[in-house]
Amino acid sequence: MTGRLYIDLGNSRIKWMMENLQGCSDMQAMEYSAGRLSEVLDSAWRLAARPEQLWLASVAEGKTNDELAAWVRAGWKLEPHVMKVSAQDCGLTCGYHQPQQLGVDRWAAMIAAYQENPDGVCVVDCGTAVTLDMVDARGRHLGGYILPGVQAMKHKLLQETAIDMKEQYIGTAREWGDSTVSCIELGTRKAVVALVEQSIERLQAAGICDPGLILTGGEAGLIEPLMQIAYQRRDRLVLEGIRLYAREHGS
Repeated sequence: MTGRLYIDLGNSRIKWMMENLQGCSDMQAMEYSAGRLSEVLDSAWRLAARPEQLWLASVAEGKTNDELAAWVRAGWKLEPHVMKVSAQDCGLTCGYHQPQQLGVDRWAAMIAAYQENPDGVCVVDCGTAVTLDMVDARGRHLGGYILPGVQAMKHKLLQETAIDMKEQYIGTAREWGDSTVSCIELGTRKAVVALVEQSIERLQAAGICDPGLILTGGEAGLIEPLMQIAYQRRDRLVLEGIRLYAREHGS
């Protein structure tokens, strides 16, 4: 097998990596705006070598997916293999009653995380929204949580109040905020941290599993300095899950 391109397509950002006989490339990422994805793909891939296969996990809207597929057909004469969520796949059992409602990026992240943490894992993806998913030692997705991301929480608070955030926030090592800005910054970040740590502690206390913790996503760095438990940071986690899915379903 050579030349597989793995793509994680979000609503405003596209990430990808290539796998060939020498291994996987570093992750690449670019921002895009609605209706302008083709311009980004021209910039990123126009001079790139044509892959033999393309595997896609997308949470973007239909028009954006169509735009990507059209570029791939015209530029590389390829049809994307589209990753789907199912009740059971790659050693996992989905915890949703309707698996198709689960974001495929969360499913891919769990697949990759569980492979390296077969005794159970907590996957936390920190972006515009924060998603938390638990998988036990039998590969059962126990469910999870979705909440606003750190920046989204902060922006919503500022929209609804007259708080002035002109002061710059410096550092996250302190325990308590000593200004309005530091109180907001620490409060929003620690809200996420508290949910993560409490979720893991509850699984441990119930004897369900002792899960490892993996952080991923663009805002993971905002909560890392406040974590009091061991974790791994894996920025390519979704792409790694797509890669495992492709191995399971590809030829």
